[in-house]
Amino acid sequence: MERVWMKIGEAARRVGVSPKDLRYWEAIIPEIQPRRSRGNLRYYHVDELDRLNRIHAWLQEGLTVSDCRELLLRGQLSRGLNLGLDLEPPQPKPAPAPRRTVQTAPKAPELAKVRAALKRLLVQLGGES
Repeated sequence: MERVWMKIGEAARRVGVSPKDLRYWEAIIPEIQPRRSRGNLRYYHVDELDRLNRIHAWLQEGLTVSDCRELLLRGQLSRGLNLGLDLEPPQPKPAPAPRRTVQTAPKAPELAKVRAALKRLLVQLGGES
């Protein structure tokens, strides 16, 4: 027979988080109120595990603990949440046109210098002049 109440450590293990996480969730989500013993130990009811698992799944999806509280209270988030469920797929942005570099032809005096340097090189290599 399954126990109806469990300590915070067992509840955390079943949910897949640490007891520290559950204590933090309690601070942010006051609706999570485990029963306290005379020694101030936290005891979670087995029925609470569904809600804790749901919170854990939302956190895995990237929501904050405050978002989870809002979802539990209202069933929706006040800040728009883009779940990617738009009816029309988003249109890709056109790629920017590549930048063209304008190459200018070398000026005549520069060409003359290059020709002279090439001729000297040919002479040094034993080629024609």
